[in-house]
Amino acid sequence: MRESLFKLLELQEIDKEIDVLRQSQNDFPGEIEQLQNELKTARDHMDTKQKQSEELEKNRRTLERDLEAVNQDLQKHQERLNEITTNREYDAVQHEIEALTIRKNEQERLILETIESVENITSKLEGDREYFKELEKERNERIDELTAKLNSVDTHVKGWEKKRSVIEPNVERRPLNQYNRIRRVVKGGVAVVAVLKNSCGGCFRQLAPQRMVDARKGDTLMRCENCGRILVWVEPEETSE
Repeated sequence: MRESLFKLLELQEIDKEIDVLRQSQNDFPGEIEQLQNELKTARDHMDTKQKQSEELEKNRRTLERDLEAVNQDLQKHQERLNEITTNREYDAVQHEIEALTIRKNEQERLILETIESVENITSKLEGDREYFKELEKERNERIDELTAKLNSVDTHVKGWEKKRSVIEPNVERRPLNQYNRIRRVVKGGVAVVAVLKNSCGGCFRQLAPQRMVDARKGDTLMRCENCGRILVWVEPEETSE
């Protein structure tokens, strides 16, 4: 029995490795998707700013065309002043000139504001592009790393399963069946633990003196009365000064 118990400890370590690998097949795709979404969000943010900049540039060109038309109209009205012969007509043209001047000033103000907005967005875009460049490099490196690990999971699992197949036949049937049954129900799949400082290595509950004696003998299959895990007595390694 004692030999089988030690073999169970070996199986447990192998099964832990296999469990971690299998869990990575569930975890890695989600992490990869999250990293890709981060890149997409950053890229979309830049694209939005780029579109805003392009829209503002389009508006600026429209404002400049409108301003040119206002200036031409204003020039025509100013030239008309030299041809007017009546005060009434003069006042009417002068009134139109004042209205055009107000409109011109407003167009110039809007153009300046648009230019400032474009410059502000352009400056932020430069910073965003630098940030995205670093983010893209970092995230893609992690994505490549996770993808490589994900692609190698089955190969690693097969390697551990091969080691498991060598050990399993050397375990007595009863403790092996108990081990497999417990693994299906306990947290983390840890079914067999070493006795540590007179306590269960799984839940750390102190063992009664007689159970300590029985565990040390190792001739029976013992389970923790608290967590149900199989207990194995492992002699502390002697250390030399």
